[in-house]
Amino acid sequence: MSLPDQPTPAPVALNLGDCDYPPAVARLLGSKAPKTLHCRGNLTLLGKPAVGFCGSRKASAKGLGVAADCATQLVKSGFVVASGYAAGVDYTAHQAALEAGGSTIMVLPEGIEHFRVRKTLVADWDWNRVLVISQFPPSTSWKAYHAMARNTLIIALSRAMIVIEAGATGGTLHAGLSTLKMGLPLYVVEYGDMPNEAPGNAELIAKGGFAVRKNPQLGLANIEPIRLAASKPLVVSTMQCATLPLALAT
Repeated sequence: MSLPDQPTPAPVALNLGDCDYPPAVARLLGSKAPKTLHCRGNLTLLGKPAVGFCGSRKASAKGLGVAADCATQLVKSGFVVASGYAAGVDYTAHQAALEAGGSTIMVLPEGIEHFRVRKTLVADWDWNRVLVISQFPPSTSWKAYHAMARNTLIIALSRAMIVIEAGATGGTLHAGLSTLKMGLPLYVVEYGDMPNEAPGNAELIAKGGFAVRKNPQLGLANIEPIRLAASKPLVVSTMQCATLPLALAT
């Protein structure tokens, strides 16, 4: 899709070993790192600290509100939002980031040739503040297991991850467990009336995730711990001996 006042940038392929290939992805995933990343948009976003978002396609209205709140606060503090391009939490985080004048990285579970700018994002779309990225060959169609691999890439691109609402099983819970396995900070939304559809949040907190609660004075999510964690230089140990999917590795 061509936007009225901005040409669509040409795709760029970053190969493992190239100077522009994100070093954290190579170091975190080791021999499991994608050999090629297909990108469209502002590559400089790969060099900025990002916070990843993961959550259900069918998140509650409250969960979507928390996702938008966190994304807005983070981009106003200079962080990049990273997430998938699915409905629900992913889309809400991207939309909030763009509406707030921030930047976002959209990680696809399919080839980059399938990407289209959604009509509801056109008004705030700016290729200077967006990077679309895929680890799959450009014409690859969507597959469920591609979404799992996509989540692993989101984690590796991020300094910290936020889980909004995770089910008892499924991709969001898997992403949270993978974040813990990779040794990155995991922040999990917790509020008094958690929906029945989000039992995975309590499990992730019990296994080492940090609870994200509302600041009662401000009426907003308390993201100060996330800001602090995402501001620190990334120190990682290689995952080259791990098998994928990471959450199931032994």
